[in-house]
Amino acid sequence: MAILTPLSLADARRIGALYGLEIADVRGLLAGSVNSNFALTLADGRGQVFLRVYEEQQLGAASREARMLEHLAAGGVATPQPLRRRDAAPSDAASVSEGAASEGAAFIAEHAGKPVALFPWVGGASLCQARVTPDATRRVGAALARVHLVGASFEGANASRFDLDGLDQRLRGLRSPAPAAGAKSTAPAPAPALPPDVAAAVDELTGRLERIRAAAPRTPGPQTLIHGDLFRDNVLWEAGEISALLDFESASRGSAAFDLAVTMLAWCFGDDLDPDLVSALASGYTAVRPLSTEERDRLFHESVIAALRFSITRITDFELRPKGSGVYKDFRRFLARQRTLERLGPEGLLALLGV
Repeated sequence: MAILTPLSLADARRIGALYGLEIADVRGLLAGSVNSNFALTLADGRGQVFLRVYEEQQLGAASREARMLEHLAAGGVATPQPLRRRDAAPSDAASVSEGAASEGAAFIAEHAGKPVALFPWVGGASLCQARVTPDATRRVGAALARVHLVGASFEGANASRFDLDGLDQRLRGLRSPAPAAGAKSTAPAPAPALPPDVAAAVDELTGRLERIRAAAPRTPGPQTLIHGDLFRDNVLWEAGEISALLDFESASRGSAAFDLAVTMLAWCFGDDLDPDLVSALASGYTAVRPLSTEERDRLFHESVIAALRFSITRITDFELRPKGSGVYKDFRRFLARQRTLERLGPEGLLALLGV
């Protein structure tokens, strides 16, 4: 991703001082697809810290995320714990209405009118798909299960913005027709005409969403804190071990089965779902946190929702961006996952997972 909000050395030093840090240098990072990220070099050779400018979240949401990350890290989840400000920051805390969020605001600074958080620098690298092994997916499954166990006691997580209603709204926005020539309208500006292959995909996804909604269980099922986006680029590795889980931007209250499904589709699919990778992921997860009967029964339903969610958001967030504007993620890869799930069916998926 491009750096959407520049950060000068003077600004980095001003922010660093709030955390008791003396900054010697600042370097923009292209990692990530939503926020602007920077590496700050500390004076006297004391290493680096990671700075994030929240491009979409407001102060309350960024504060809540910081408090959530502190909770997870304190519970043993391998994620960097945000740094606390050294000053009391009474004005920042007072601008957040809830007491718990006020506590979270103790982690947050401000730059260019946007929330900022600092984190310890964590070494490691992400894996390309060719380097993903059953041992790796077993470790990822266990790490995800710990997020669900520790996160269950976190209070304050919001519901996901990617539920079926939210996804339907995105599809409706893509399908909005342009008004007739010369016609006046007070409605928001319509979506531009879609390329034919994208328009065909939107029609396919609309039909899938309707079928999923018709087959949905009557109750939402068990809820916990979920990551929602545990793709390969959100896990760092060092010497064969997970050094950090990153990017809890999409974390919410939700279904553990959905989160496991997202992770399966992210880690275990090359040209098809790899049976060895899938079964290792599930065994690593259930060794730490066994699935309930209800969660097991919901796995296929949550898997098709996961494939639908990322098919749609890859169209709205990547396919329709101006070319060359940042990281590109192809929605067609998740259409392929959807078709694989339909071929497997519920029993075939459970057999592949071995649960």
